[in-house]
Amino acid sequence: MIRHATFEDAEQIAILGAIFHEEAFGDDILEYDIDDCILSLEGFIGQPNFICMVADVGGRFVSFGSLVLSPVYFNHSHISCEELFWWADSESNYPGIGMKLKKRMEEEAKDRGALSIQMKSISALNGKRMANLYIRNGYKPSENSFIKRLV
Repeated sequence: MIRHATFEDAEQIAILGAIFHEEAFGDDILEYDIDDCILSLEGFIGQPNFICMVADVGGRFVSFGSLVLSPVYFNHSHISCEELFWWADSESNYPGIGMKLKKRMEEEAKDRGALSIQMKSISALNGKRMANLYIRNGYKPSENSFIKRLV
């Protein structure tokens, strides 16, 4: 059920990502372009510093996520990874699948040499609940992120 994403998965991830983007952000700051997302995913999938996994139930994704691995700019011997996206369908019949997928991504990151991981929560979507979930899973709060449209 949980597997590495393939090029063929890019379109479904991008379409579901558009739904998530609308719920989380809207288009007042960042416009979402499905075709651009597909192109990006097709370029990322298969790269050694990109982890992308899906929970696939008969061709329907009930969860998916990705991490990007990189040396820390101030300590090149420390490989860290940062979540690019992580989503789980709250309406699915697979409770806990998002957490299982996150755990698999963490294991994959460790197998690829990552020493740390940074996950995000969206303030507009259960931000406090997600923060508590991360803390219960051993994450330490580190910073807040803010975004502003310039033009």
